[in-house]
Amino acid sequence: MTRMYVNSKGQDVEIASMAYPHLCSAHAKLVREQRDGLRQAEIDAMAAEIATRDEAHAAAQAAEAEGAA
Repeated sequence: MTRMYVNSKGQDVEIASMAYPHLCSAHAKLVREQRDGLRQAEIDAMAAEIATRDEAHAAAQAAEAEGAA
C-alpha cells in the first residue's frame, strides 16, 4: 500500500505526516475527482490512515471518560 500522496502541486507528501483536517480534505477531493481508479492506492491509504486516527481518538476519548467517572 502506498504511503505517499501526490498533492495538487505535484509534490510527494507522506500520508502519515498530514494534518488530520488536510488528510480528510485531500481524501474527499481524490474520491470526488477519481477517474478510472488511477489514484485508488492513495485513496485506500488515506482511508486506512483516517480509520486508524479515528480509532485512536475514540480510544482516547473512552479512556478519558473512564478516568473521569
